[in-house]
Amino acid sequence: MNRRQFLKTSAGATAFLAMRQRALAFYQSPTTIPLFGTNLRGIGTIGVAAPDLTPAPVTGVTHYTMNIDEFSDPGVSPALGPTTLRGFNPTRLLVGQNNRHLGGIIVGRKGVPIQITFRNNVPGGMHIIPNDLTIMGADQGNNRAAIHFHGGLVPWISDGGPFAWWDPAGRHGLSFLNNQVLNPGAFPNESEYYYPLNQSARLGWYHDHAFGITRINAYAGMASLLMIRDAFELNLINQGLPNYLEAGGNEIPLVIQDKTFVGTNIAAVDPTWAAASKATTPGSLWYAHIYERNRWRLSGNAGGGSVKNPAPPDPSCIPEFFGDTMLVNGTTFPKMTAQARRYRVRILNACNARFLNLQLYLADASPNGITLNAVTGNPTNAPALCDPNTPGTGATVLQIGTEGGFLPYPVKIPTNLPFNPVTLTGSLIVAPAERPDLLIDFSQYAGKSIILYNDAAAPFPMGDPRSDYFPGWNLKGNPVNGLTPNGFGPNSRILMRFDVVAPTGASDPSLSITTATNLQAGNDPLLVPLGVNVPPPGVAVRPLTLNEGFDVYGRLLQLLGTNVPLASPSAGFGRAYMDTATETPSAGSTEVWEIYNLTADVHPMHFHLVNVQVINRQAFQNFNGTPTFKAAPVPPAPNETGWKETVPMYPGTVTRIIMKFDLASAAIKTALGATIPTPSSPRTGSAEYVWHCHILEHEEHDMMRPLIVI
Repeated sequence: MNRRQFLKTSAGATAFLAMRQRALAFYQSPTTIPLFGTNLRGIGTIGVAAPDLTPAPVTGVTHYTMNIDEFSDPGVSPALGPTTLRGFNPTRLLVGQNNRHLGGIIVGRKGVPIQITFRNNVPGGMHIIPNDLTIMGADQGNNRAAIHFHGGLVPWISDGGPFAWWDPAGRHGLSFLNNQVLNPGAFPNESEYYYPLNQSARLGWYHDHAFGITRINAYAGMASLLMIRDAFELNLINQGLPNYLEAGGNEIPLVIQDKTFVGTNIAAVDPTWAAASKATTPGSLWYAHIYERNRWRLSGNAGGGSVKNPAPPDPSCIPEFFGDTMLVNGTTFPKMTAQARRYRVRILNACNARFLNLQLYLADASPNGITLNAVTGNPTNAPALCDPNTPGTGATVLQIGTEGGFLPYPVKIPTNLPFNPVTLTGSLIVAPAERPDLLIDFSQYAGKSIILYNDAAAPFPMGDPRSDYFPGWNLKGNPVNGLTPNGFGPNSRILMRFDVVAPTGASDPSLSITTATNLQAGNDPLLVPLGVNVPPPGVAVRPLTLNEGFDVYGRLLQLLGTNVPLASPSAGFGRAYMDTATETPSAGSTEVWEIYNLTADVHPMHFHLVNVQVINRQAFQNFNGTPTFKAAPVPPAPNETGWKETVPMYPGTVTRIIMKFDLASAAIKTALGATIPTPSSPRTGSAEYVWHCHILEHEEHDMMRPLIVI
């Protein structure tokens, strides 16, 4: 069921349509940022962390020391000026330089635990991104941090949960026990984290998760990659998998973000920006901070404020943020010189809210590299035929993995299908926090250029034309497009360009990895056999809901809940993060979660501690605690048949997933193998984790709930 059908058939369609009128950015980046004006940053620039020369305190395992700094990066968008950021800065580097956006990449090995000392050096006072103090927890300080290894199987004290924050002065949240267990001699600005790495090869990442400021800390730059290697993955190099990036191989991580940048006109266009952010010079990051109440209608109240709904503050949270300028590996619209060879491309959607529909086209001679059909808005360019099994003959690539490791079998992914808002299909649709692992072959394109392109709707899946940027396109829907010269941003469709040159050195080895290659030996066994799309008998089933309502200011409020309706009609089934925990599985247990999406958005739901397996999805209507199903369950898409930890959940659809709450594999062990006891959370008891939407504006207002493993 697509979103329009859901709204049409829902009893609350009118309320949903009113509710989805939202505040959007009213400021745009300068039109002087050139497409392909930067070079794609690799590990020679971003920086890979090297271990310390001495072992970790307490455990004695491999140790890293990582500063969290506020710094200036002149290369994010050189046409504007230096960009003030917050991010990670290793004290020792394998390669690279300090203080580059997205720095601090860690490369670990399965079964070899690591421990990290994070030093919080972020200055106090105003944040570089406006901070809405009406968001729960936001008033605890602008320089707090809580580092979450996204996708990591870790002890709860190292999960970086919202209440495990600390600041440079040593203040900390109620759940902060990091140093008590792992580093009693830590300095006030330090926090200790232990990662067992008892997981198969995969691309992970780590980012801030502090209570009340996660969305602005992540947007400000507090994120980097954590890659796990294992013997199974290493053996695939013998089958034609490109060698590791740290070994000089053709493996490319691509971290995709959308940002908006401050220009010289900020004072005139956004007069309250200077009072909301200390980053005001051209090249600084801009983030929407006013909730435009003239865009919503509720109970006859239009704008201004009332006794029932006082006017939101400035700065205020917004429902979602969509930037107008695309960054890949930390710079705007980069280009990369690629040889006419096979590449392994590891993608992370690190946008706050923007989904991606990734496509590959041959660049044409236009300044944008892409020409759009004047009626449909789809590219008229020829597709790039980059299938690694049949180079030059198929507009497909080979997906071999997800954020949970390798797929059971590789899947062919089309690369020239525009997003279809009716069927919610396209080429490679990537939700925030999802991480597809691809094989792409450029061997037929020496002397030509290939554009990585996106046309996913924002918000997803219905979209708003004011979030879709491309010079000259849809001027009525987005007048900014009429002000942007060809070859420049704002542009949310052009991501980067590969300039392909003739290969040098030895030829690529033959590739024996195909859709028939069984990769299951590289992962933990699935909880439901491949091809079985019904929950196993005897496993506990937990029904849950995704909900929308309004807060006291009349702002859109996203919530998680159970299938028991609450007394408040605006909350429906939803519960706030601070409400009593309802998801309290037993350690070692296996559960099926049925998650009913009662909203109009696709929500990428992320689960701490566990990886999950998608069992099926099923359309419903008229949900009142007991759904009326409209159709039979459908199996997961071929490229989500393995393990995942971020799962898109569609409107009017229940998504069934299965997971095991394995605390034993997340235990803290010393270098000699002794187990160190992990105390229970002083705030909630037992092991404290969370589950939440990874649209960060949703997570923080208030689409997150405790996950307490007892």
